[in-house]
Amino acid sequence: MVEVLDFARRHGRKITEDQARKLGGGSAQSILLKLLAQEYLLKVEKQDIPPFYTITSRGLNLFGDVRKSQPAPEKLKTEIGKKIIKVMEELEVKPWEIMVHIIHVVGKRQFVTTGEIEAYFNTYLGGIKGVSRASIYRNLKHLRMKGYIAYEKKSHIDQSQYRLSKKGEEIFYMTKADAASRLRTSEEWDTALKKILEKVTREREEDDTALFHALDAVLPDGLDNSQSIWALYTLGNVYELKGDLAKAEATFLRMEGICGETGDDRGRAYALKGLGNVSYKRSSFLVAEHYYRRCQGIAQDVQDIPLLSDVLNNLGSCLYMNDDIDDALALFEKALALAGNCAFRTAGTLHNEGLCYARKEDLARAREHWERSLHLYEQLGDSVEIRKVKRNVREISAKEKREFLEEKYREALQTGTSEDVRRAYNALVSFEMDLITPPEG
Repeated sequence: MVEVLDFARRHGRKITEDQARKLGGGSAQSILLKLLAQEYLLKVEKQDIPPFYTITSRGLNLFGDVRKSQPAPEKLKTEIGKKIIKVMEELEVKPWEIMVHIIHVVGKRQFVTTGEIEAYFNTYLGGIKGVSRASIYRNLKHLRMKGYIAYEKKSHIDQSQYRLSKKGEEIFYMTKADAASRLRTSEEWDTALKKILEKVTREREEDDTALFHALDAVLPDGLDNSQSIWALYTLGNVYELKGDLAKAEATFLRMEGICGETGDDRGRAYALKGLGNVSYKRSSFLVAEHYYRRCQGIAQDVQDIPLLSDVLNNLGSCLYMNDDIDDALALFEKALALAGNCAFRTAGTLHNEGLCYARKEDLARAREHWERSLHLYEQLGDSVEIRKVKRNVREISAKEKREFLEEKYREALQTGTSEDVRRAYNALVSFEMDLITPPEG
């Protein structure tokens, strides 16, 4: 590095890549990149002239009062070398600079594997802070997420490759200063956005804490028992949805106690349903089933049909979790018959029936039930349930295709030619590989 700087100092402050290569040999590119990173050199790229490097004022200052016509003393060169090494140890490559390097490596070579990108950094920028393997992969992922580079999936034998997108090509043809500025802005925006989201999350948590503090003392004195019962039911459901199962259980038990004292059977049934839900979320399915069956008996007596539909659905879920699939399906069918015009109850029950048919390997009927369920959830605009049901349908499609390809492969092995076997095998392997998310490393 010292010889490259000294050459530029003595030759009109300029040095070309060919001249640097004669001085540095195979390490020339690494030397130039490190001197650029330390701002001892500046690359000049203009139209109609070959690119070259010029020594900066910072680089010249290393040589003190030595004139350009004078050779630098060896002692001074040794001191400069030590200073450069110390500065390089303190130097840290910024994320946007790593991204500029990645874009230029990919742009120049057109198709590059992860391993080749890592090898480039090890060769040319190894030893500088910020160029760890994790940092390289993190910035690769960032560029993919932002749409600057695309990932080309290959076979299970070859490494998958990166290429520039149109957005990435725009960065590639910018000057490095402009490119770094663009990517730095993107990175800084992401950092700022992350801080905003953290602040929002923190404020939401504080709001939730305040809400739950209020809920603990929300019931005023002087309520009659019927008012207290349904206020407690609402409170218990809120605790359950937030995952505070201990408080939910205590609230439902308190509700059941009041119902027992006043003889409110309907309220007691809802309290038992709440206790069953708490146990189900704790994966205590036998305990949950016990509560649900007690609720079922009361719901039948008081003829609360919506409650009876819900509790039959919940009972079916307990049996499903305990692998009693046929009995679970029978309960879901009864729940569906009682759901009436309630689209939400109907959609949930159809989804549960689909789970049973999928477990029984009746994929066609599972798909039919899930598609009916999906249609209702889309009408309701329930995005969480829509995603869940769509995922189930995709898994059914993948399972059906896998079974088809496996059958084709077995047929080829038994009656096909060697070419038939090869094609069937490749189709099966390609399908399995497409299901695998490509690794970052």
